[in-house]
Amino acid sequence: MTRYFFHIRRNGEVVRDGEGDEFATMDDARSSAIKAVRELVAARIKNGEVVPDEHLDVRDEADALKFSISFHQVVRDHLKLRRLRNRR
Repeated sequence: MTRYFFHIRRNGEVVRDGEGDEFATMDDARSSAIKAVRELVAARIKNGEVVPDEHLDVRDEADALKFSISFHQVVRDHLKLRRLRNRR
């Protein structure tokens, strides 16, 4: 199991995840990161807040960047899926 840290990057600042979570695979970490971004975006929308294009940077225990997820891209991907489902 590898520990991954989910840091939020916004406007040149980073909110660091000091605890991290362990995942069996990087795909598991990616799925969890996308779910976390969806939850953060949903909370902002529910509160009437603007959703800025922040990023969730996922790093390993050596602080190496493994991947980055754009909040706006997660929203775009969600909307694409909805449109595809509605066409069926």
